Amino acid sequence: MDLNFLKQLVQEGEGLKIEFKKKAADPVKIMKEVVAFANNYGGYLIVGVADDGRIDGFTDIEGEKYVLEEAIKTRISKKIDYQIHIVQVSHIRQVVVFEIDPYHNKPVFLLYNLKRKVGKAYIRVADKSVQMSKLIRRILKGRSKDIDYVFQYGELERMVLKLLDENDFITLNQLMKHGDLSEEEASDVLVNLCLSNILKEVPQDLEDRFKINPKSKLDWKF
Repeated sequence: MDLNFLKQLVQEGEGLKIEFKKKAADPVKIMKEVVAFANNYGGYLIVGVADDGRIDGFTDIEGEKYVLEEAIKTRISKKIDYQIHIVQVSHIRQVVVFEIDPYHNKPVFLLYNLKRKVGKAYIRVADKSVQMSKLIRRILKGRSKDIDYVFQYGELERMVLKLLDENDFITLNQLMKHGDLSEEEASDVLVNLCLSNILKEVPQDLEDRFKINPKSKLDWKF
């Protein structure tokens, strides 16, 4: 990675695949972004750039690089793939970029309790890293199995599609209330529809949303 490419990334601004950090002052907190990238499409963690896009860099980049590498080794539940780029931004200053690859066997967790191996999973949504719900974890875990799921059109599936014919999106709680379903029943149908590529999940901080997948080839009428 050269300075021109770095400037292109900075010009794009923070988003689905780009995160700026001025410094590695709190490496554990920064691992939330790394885990979120690994659980989604990958991304660039750029250290030495302020939130407003100012490229400051460091005169001693090795300290920043070291603490983040150690955090990746110890604080992430699985061994993720990543590349490190050191970019010279002036004759004395450098920026370090961690290019995170998407992990194939999702979800990945950030370990807060190393002794008990307890942590939380995050996923990238727009320019934020949000905690992943149990429902989204089930969907990602199902996709990681690389199985072709077959869409089964039953009463519950018809109800979900009818709701989405009338609304832009639905949530788990809306489906439970509308269909008088248990959390398990509503979760199962949403997971199956997502794994069959009929629905597309949209993770949110408060409550996940589910929409018709624009790539779905299913054709239905009510």
